Amino acid sequence: MATTVDYRSFGIDIDNAQKVAGGYIISARKLSLPHPWGNTEYYRHGWNSWTPTRWWSLDRKPWRIWNKPDRSLTAEDITTDSTTLHRSAMVTALNGPDGQTFLIGAINTSAPLLTISTERITATCEGEHAQWFVALGNERDVFNSYIAQIVSLENMRQPLHVMDTCGPMWSSWYSWFEEITEEIIISEISPAKELGYGAIQIDDGWQQSVGHWNPNTKFSHGIADIAAQIHDAGMKTGLWIAPFIAVSSAPVIERFPELFLHNDDGNLKPAGYNWGQYYYTLDFANPLAHEWLADTMSRLVHWGIDMFKLDFLYAASISGQRTGDMLREDAYRKGLETIRNTVGDDVYLLGSGAVINASFGVLDGIRVSPDTAPYWDNVERVNDPSGPSVLNALRNSLSRTWLKAAIDCDPDVAYFRTRGSLLSPEINTLTGQASLICEFPQSSCPSTWLTDREKEAVRQWINRARQRPKIQQISRYEYTIDQDLVRFGDYLHPTGRISDRLLVK
Repeated sequence: MATTVDYRSFGIDIDNAQKVAGGYIISARKLSLPHPWGNTEYYRHGWNSWTPTRWWSLDRKPWRIWNKPDRSLTAEDITTDSTTLHRSAMVTALNGPDGQTFLIGAINTSAPLLTISTERITATCEGEHAQWFVALGNERDVFNSYIAQIVSLENMRQPLHVMDTCGPMWSSWYSWFEEITEEIIISEISPAKELGYGAIQIDDGWQQSVGHWNPNTKFSHGIADIAAQIHDAGMKTGLWIAPFIAVSSAPVIERFPELFLHNDDGNLKPAGYNWGQYYYTLDFANPLAHEWLADTMSRLVHWGIDMFKLDFLYAASISGQRTGDMLREDAYRKGLETIRNTVGDDVYLLGSGAVINASFGVLDGIRVSPDTAPYWDNVERVNDPSGPSVLNALRNSLSRTWLKAAIDCDPDVAYFRTRGSLLSPEINTLTGQASLICEFPQSSCPSTWLTDREKEAVRQWINRARQRPKIQQISRYEYTIDQDLVRFGDYLHPTGRISDRLLVK
């Protein structure tokens, strides 16, 4: 005989919980909830944009980055990361044998952490107060009910939507990377307009260095001049910046090291590793760090920037010796609020490497995946599901589409080109479908790299995005775009041989 599973099965006294739409809210700094499902499947939600996220099993080793400490410093929360414990940031869910899903997720809580075992779920946070939403029911229903509670929070700013403000975007990153020049960007304006893009986003490579946010010699006429040309073509201008961090050679570190987070020993604390070196983060418990940030963003927005891609944001939320008494995710959010207050509500803010839990209501969109790449997977990057690849980007993105009700979800770019790519036309199509499902269409394919047939595919994809197709989730990895069914599970979890259709690096 089947045993009835209800809230009491998880040690929840619903008589002392607040009933809300779709579930209950429990106020407690810490919860320890038994569960009856043993070695079951659970939802592992990553701390920041790039942190590995998926449904996983308790009878396997934790889903995380293994044996790559510099990468973990960037794409995991090293304060809570564990090699032995199954942990999830902000929210987790368990699937039972009867098809029911039990979800517990934080509401307006600082650094919430869920630790899951075969016997219980332990929910903790770093603040003195916490609220936890719990729900039991259909998988999609409980996630939808959870995000609805976040949306309904008081004083929650209504985010901009990328299709309303920018439209489909062309980004320089996945073609030119840091080798961009003003000539390259300018040469893309007319073709981008002709293909139907609504915005051009200038990515990493325009600045003198990370933390020194002035144009380098490759942009001798300045960013404002390029922005004006993009505007004259009837498009919006986006600009990449990593506003919270600086490399050691940046003038701001040399002149004002006190603005940055330090270790217990008084030295600057590395916040991550990229560009072949460690970088450091501003300490937003220090009012002077906010002044420097506001001055920087004010100068940049006056170049005519309509959209900022804010990268490596998580850095402001790592542990360290802060100037004042401030929780680390609170410091992160204060930094975001300084940017928002400086640039105004009409500028679209996209966060990458963003701490999901602390970004709602300030950012308009967030990257929900690791970087994509012009190949399906990288077999040399063992035990690192945060590494660049279409596989890792798709897996993370499709595991987070439930966030769309509260914030735009950027699954990274769609591919159309065959030049400089190991992706087949079949997988190119899949990346375009993922961008439509996430309602965040962008690509990095330069016009001169595309064949006539590929250009036509871009036009059709942009036209379809502008028509706002109806997106419906059918199952975990199945969606319809209008009436077209897309089965991502056939690629993420194939039951047969697909290596003849996928190329790996």
